[in-house]
Amino acid sequence: MAALVSAQQARPPLPTPPDATGKAVVLGRVVETGTTNGVPGALVILTTVELGTRAVRLGDRPVTVTGPGAQRIIADAQGRFAFRDLAAGSYSILVSATGYVTGYYGQTRPIQIVSSLDVTRPLDLTDADRPATVTVPLWKYSGIGGVVRDELGEPMVGVVVSVITRVTDSGGIVMQPVTSATTDDRGMYHVDVIPGDYVVGVMAATTTFPAAASDAFQRAMTEGGPAQQQYMTQMVAAGGVLPRGFGTRIGNLLVSQINSNNVVGVPPVLAMDGGRAFYPSTYHPASTRAASASIVRVGSGEERAGINLDLKPIAVRRVSGRVMGPATAAANIALRLLPSDANARMSATTQFDTPQAVADGNGNFTFIGIAPGSYRLSVIRLPVTPDESLWWNTDPVAVGDEDITNLQVALQPGVQISGRIQVDSAGAPPAAAAMRTLSITPAPVPGGAAAQQRVGATRADEAGRFTTPPLMPGPYIVLAATLPQGWILKSVTVGGRDAADTPFELTPSGISDMVVTITDRISTLAGTVRDANGQASRSATVGVFPVDKNLWRIPGMSSRRVRVSLPARDGRYSFSGLPAGEYFVVAVDGAPVDFSDPAALTSLINTASRITLADGDTRTQDLSVTMVRGR
Repeated sequence: MAALVSAQQARPPLPTPPDATGKAVVLGRVVETGTTNGVPGALVILTTVELGTRAVRLGDRPVTVTGPGAQRIIADAQGRFAFRDLAAGSYSILVSATGYVTGYYGQTRPIQIVSSLDVTRPLDLTDADRPATVTVPLWKYSGIGGVVRDELGEPMVGVVVSVITRVTDSGGIVMQPVTSATTDDRGMYHVDVIPGDYVVGVMAATTTFPAAASDAFQRAMTEGGPAQQQYMTQMVAAGGVLPRGFGTRIGNLLVSQINSNNVVGVPPVLAMDGGRAFYPSTYHPASTRAASASIVRVGSGEERAGINLDLKPIAVRRVSGRVMGPATAAANIALRLLPSDANARMSATTQFDTPQAVADGNGNFTFIGIAPGSYRLSVIRLPVTPDESLWWNTDPVAVGDEDITNLQVALQPGVQISGRIQVDSAGAPPAAAAMRTLSITPAPVPGGAAAQQRVGATRADEAGRFTTPPLMPGPYIVLAATLPQGWILKSVTVGGRDAADTPFELTPSGISDMVVTITDRISTLAGTVRDANGQASRSATVGVFPVDKNLWRIPGMSSRRVRVSLPARDGRYSFSGLPAGEYFVVAVDGAPVDFSDPAALTSLINTASRITLADGDTRTQDLSVTMVRGR
């Protein structure tokens, strides 16, 4: 997804500003999706970009509306509203109502995680549109609830239950925590969510760190100022794990199960006959990993009760050893145990619910409280100054019924990517000054160990050659930005293999032959969309996607070869800058289509038109609307 973001941060595309005055009228109605029932008392905001924008919070998420130019109205008891004396132009309509997910005019489905392929249709008005009739559907919030019980079947009080959204794109399953609730004195919890698919569980991964590290953290926070800033800089470089002083003391170590909201989500490590035990992460109905949990599906307004969780303590297992490498790199470094058999990508920026440990000043580390399973032990230290190197390691670890000791984790220096910029021009090449603005960024594929690092942009020298800072090996995609005006990315190759549309593997030996080609041969695909009566269609959505399924999506990222467009008033659509290749292009109406879903794309192949684009082509392809039935 593109880069994938939470639905709570979604906003519609900015419309074109209208003229100052006019006579157009909008008559609308807010209805509950799937019914003809009006939503009484809904707040309706008509927005433009004429007078600038400002951020406000409306309902469940921040949105952007204009200043004095925005018009607001409360819908009547039948959900009806009206705006009058409007100028010609494009508008967005945003609607919020208690108990409903905030929505927009043109929205066709509830969106849990927004991708670049999610588009919101603007309302286009002319003075002839008097009145323009619109309907804005809203989805009711859904509910998920249940009981958390311990090994004796007793309700557990104060346990934090997390709800994780689960969607699928062509790169696979994507998961992202969206909300949580704490069990009450009956062990019960309840959350309101956007309709969709979810995983529900108690995230209880442990973080183990030396007590001395906790003391250093507390001192830095108390001193504040430069001391705190320096401490935080070093901690971020060492892996970003803060040794907060909450947890169970075991020898000279502290074991914490604090979640990202600084809340203890489960009872602490406890003493039992024969040793210590802890409550591991548990997902409904009985999995220790989110990727293998059952899906909880909820429709608009649906309540799913009985999503219960039974927590059972297991024996504490330890994984310990030493990080070997330069003393300044190994000291106080953070380590993570990433699931090696996960079939899903987690949050785009973090691996949530991951066991963590902080090494002491000599590089000695211990994980306490690890559930059996296969993991990858991952460690990375980022450079703080330009003359420092990146250090990393990742090794497989299988945790069974016995402790694992004396692991030797040898830090390895980061590796670099070097290459050159190549120009494919139909005329004169870009000016040297424009070329110096071009930036190359190797973006780690989300979900892997390499995604823990921060990767900045690299610029080429006057000869068009570039070299990145040291990086952690792993899968990457190359992104090019700030290209000279009138130029687009044509291709990226590594050893003659595509690296712009499919991930490439950065190995410990590095890469020295990357070629980034830019071109001013920009293709255009355009045409007219017509309905079954031969009339220009304004309500359709046009999608274009490659014939080669391997190019449909990049895991966790947008694909430059999959695009979505909304036809103009006259039914015209256009795509500019598609890379050369074979494509399917299709116009759909009726039930909503998610163009990031591989199943949806597969279902459209038989009704799509097949075209071939070369660099610089101008191709006309008229389309007939395919009506999609609801699934």
